[in-house]
Amino acid sequence: MKKEDKKRIRIIIILIIMGICIFLISGIISSASIDPAIQGQSKMIYQTCNNCTYLNFTRIMNQDNVTLASNIIASQDGTFYYYNLNGTYTTTLGTYTYCYDGGNSVEKSTGCITFEVTPSGKYGTANMVFFLFVILMIYGITFIGFFGRSIPITILGGMAMLFLGIYIINEGLIIYRDNITIYFSYITIALGFIFAILAILEQFDVTLN
Repeated sequence: MKKEDKKRIRIIIILIIMGICIFLISGIISSASIDPAIQGQSKMIYQTCNNCTYLNFTRIMNQDNVTLASNIIASQDGTFYYYNLNGTYTTTLGTYTYCYDGGNSVEKSTGCITFEVTPSGKYGTANMVFFLFVILMIYGITFIGFFGRSIPITILGGMAMLFLGIYIINEGLIIYRDNITIYFSYITIALGFIFAILAILEQFDVTLN
């Protein structure tokens, strides 16, 4: 077996292993029961109460415990009480809290519930691990293709890095979106562009020769 064929087989095996890992991690994420809000978009806050004849949201607070709204009469759908919080209140990332007060003539139901506001609407360790794994996989594919002198894989990896960088600019990194994530996205786009162009030029040279 030629040396180049061995390299291709190694690359294919690595890609298959990475794909299997992504599938397994995706299964973990899909079973999560978190309910975060997307930054700058409206968020439905809710509470269920089987025996309540009324329910009010007494206070809605942002991550700095600043009251955004108070004494809101919840809309009702059977035992489901809810209120749509306007997107102008969810522009800041962090943990938000809302408290409720409900009941009937005999008993009361009170408590507070928290939810996260993130750039992507995702939250949790599993989501972060998954996203970091995807980043490492894309970088790994590109570097393996480039240093292994595999033109198709280098082009594929470079294009994936371009899309990854654009995605991070728009959506952030799960719970983060700041100057660091912006700089990282620019670096990712630049590297992806350089690797893809070099691989395309090399392909043209191989074709012409």
